[in-house]
Amino acid sequence: MSDAYYLHLTDRLRELLQAPAAFGGDRLPAERVLAERFRTTRVTLRQALAQLEGEGRIHRSNRRGWFVSPPPLDYDPTRDAGFNDYVKAQGRQPRTEVLLTDTRPHRPAAEALGLPVDQPFHHIRRRRFVDDRAVLSESLWVVPERAPQLLEGDFTGSLWGQLRGRWGLTLAHRSLRLYSEALRAQEAEELGVAAGTAGLSVRRTIFDAQRRPVEYDEEHWLHNALCITVDLENTA
Repeated sequence: MSDAYYLHLTDRLRELLQAPAAFGGDRLPAERVLAERFRTTRVTLRQALAQLEGEGRIHRSNRRGWFVSPPPLDYDPTRDAGFNDYVKAQGRQPRTEVLLTDTRPHRPAAEALGLPVDQPFHHIRRRRFVDDRAVLSESLWVVPERAPQLLEGDFTGSLWGQLRGRWGLTLAHRSLRLYSEALRAQEAEELGVAAGTAGLSVRRTIFDAQRRPVEYDEEHWLHNALCITVDLENTA
């Protein structure tokens, strides 16, 4: 099958995805059915599907097949807004699963916050959903001195809501690093995709009003689940 047909098939599928009822729902037919429908090979079909996945138009869920991607979530990582709040503000439904809590050292957190490498942290690992699609796997590393007995709390909501309410902490100074990544096996499994799927990594260091280190976050997003949006004002 020629490259010309692969490009033609990609264009045809892209056009069909514009119509909500093209495939009878958000789930695409099985690859075998699609290959027969378009009289092509599975190899050529997968080339076209991979192209559309890279464009964010469709996504693959392990053991479930291909799905039409919902609109990306507008995400401003500089805002002090909880996940639940900004997801709901966009008319979407958030959900959180707590996967693990423990206390242990974490060298990247210690280095980012300027602490000794053997510094223990309260660790919270969560999986977060938008409209029942897992889009974010995150680890939060909190300095225990800032929040004693933190791990006794409920972490399905806002962690910073607890830090403010229980310990009077103020989120005053943050630094962010964002870069593309290929999801590792653990994050990929938690998000229901294949290892190596494109992702977006967000690393965040947080200090309070006294410049004391508070928290280090590691976020792993599906690449087509969000749109980074930052509003800037020119005060000059």
